Amino acid sequence: MNKKDPFITDKPMIDYSIDFDKSKMPKHIREMIEELEKYDELGDWLSYDLLFDNLEVFAKGYVIHNAISEADYKKMLAKYGELYD
Repeated sequence: MNKKDPFITDKPMIDYSIDFDKSKMPKHIREMIEELEKYDELGDWLSYDLLFDNLEVFAKGYVIHNAISEADYKKMLAKYGELYD
């Protein structure tokens, strides 16, 4: 956390050790991932967390409709948030 701004962190929010092919994702999901990466660069953890919740919900919908595989969904969650259903 930043002493001047409690909503800014210097800790990465993305697990960069996980290799994930964003190009396989629907456009809407790719755009959300790009935005998450920008928030990570800025250290804006609040905006990141709020957007990640949306990413998780939308991506699960794509899994249900077979637009994303369950394996890619889990890998994406591991990289960007480490949450699973």
